[in-house]
Amino acid sequence: MQIVKKLTIKTCGDFTIKRINEVLQEKVGKTPEGKDAPIPDGTSVELLKIAGECTNAKSAATDKGTYTKLSGNFVGTDMTTGEVYQSGACILPDYVGSQIGAAVINNEGRAVEFAFVIGAKAKENSVTGYEFTVSPLMDIAPTEAQQRLLGLIGAAPKLEALPATAANTGMLAPPAAAPVAAPVPAATPAKASAKK
Repeated sequence: MQIVKKLTIKTCGDFTIKRINEVLQEKVGKTPEGKDAPIPDGTSVELLKIAGECTNAKSAATDKGTYTKLSGNFVGTDMTTGEVYQSGACILPDYVGSQIGAAVINNEGRAVEFAFVIGAKAKENSVTGYEFTVSPLMDIAPTEAQQRLLGLIGAAPKLEALPATAANTGMLAPPAAAPVAAPVPAATPAKASAKK
């Protein structure tokens, strides 16, 4: 396992634009003449898997755009080589990182767990020739707010409310409340003996 300063698509497997296009080309292969076969739109490959416990998030911007830097404990695997990486910081594509950052803020200081597979899908009209794909590796039930919003557009199936657990929210469940002891019945006062 390699320890890196921050876990990113670049540091977890050196996935540059050139490298990602090479991985897409490897999937498609060569023509019978030995030349690179054209990469059809929609061809997809898994690049890396990332999992983590995020305890803090901070948004910032560079000349390349905005990003959300996540703090906590993170691991990643380069799916093309099998190499494993670990870091205390993680930067994901912003449309995912910002959602995790918001979850941390809304989770009142408790860690938020996540696990994703990040891939690339060939897209001819993209400047890079591909777009990133992100798929969760955990079953995550929609929040009440998401269920309400899905209902507004007529896309929400009737879901039963589930208790908040790590298995169905993607977040660490709050610690279980301490059991409450049954009340002890009050002692009955002893009857005073009557003096005569």
